Amino acid sequence: MSTTRKIRWFWAWQDGKEEEWLDEMSAKGLHLQRVNFPCYYHFEEGEPSTYVYRLDFKSSSKEDMDEYVQLFADAGWEHVGQFFNGWQYFRKAVAPGEEAEIYSDVESKIAKYRRLMIFLAPFVPLLIFSMINLATIRWSGVAIAYSVLLILYMIIFVKLLKRINDLKKQL
Repeated sequence: MSTTRKIRWFWAWQDGKEEEWLDEMSAKGLHLQRVNFPCYYHFEEGEPSTYVYRLDFKSSSKEDMDEYVQLFADAGWEHVGQFFNGWQYFRKAVAPGEEAEIYSDVESKIAKYRRLMIFLAPFVPLLIFSMINLATIRWSGVAIAYSVLLILYMIIFVKLLKRINDLKKQL
């Protein structure tokens, strides 16, 4: 079978859009094999099918990961791969029109975004410290780049908090 590679960018808070896009690709006969940085999606060409893709965020040790993947496998989900040692890609074949979710409760969905925020949080002080350090030496292009990254991180946190708050309204 042949493979196809597509480049597509999704932000951390756009996991639902990414899942929909992967579902659409599967309906066209392109089935996800793996995702590489920076957002290279590798697909295997085949018969169109109705896979439902779901993403979860889980970063852990190999032992934890084996147990985690097995838990989803027991529920009928195939682990396709991971991106950035945190975003986990799962798929499940479903009948046309059938819905499938890896988490059936809102609290678990909220926990996914909290895990992502906890993973990202340690980088914020590092960015601030680096930016301040570089600024005291001289305001350089590197310090500007760190500033842009810090602003991007703040946007990500705000968007993730909004997702959490929207989910909390469903409780």
